[in-house]
Amino acid sequence: MADNETNVINIAGTEYDPNDLTNQQKYWIAQVQDLQNKRQAQQFQLDQINVALDSFMNALIGSFKDPEAAELFDETKEKLNG
Repeated sequence: MADNETNVINIAGTEYDPNDLTNQQKYWIAQVQDLQNKRQAQQFQLDQINVALDSFMNALIGSFKDPEAAELFDETKEKLNG
């Protein structure tokens, strides 16, 4: 049964048969889909940046409260970087 069903595209609440679309409409749909994927990838990266930024900010704030912990962090970082 699924093999006989035509895929439909829903745009602004209206369903369209892809076979009824013009080449220009198909091009615009491809552009929109590509941009949605790019936005999702950029959001993924932004989430990583925000977490890393928060981590570094917390380390900075913590270094003022506990200077010995900051020194230990520096020593560990040096050992890891060779």
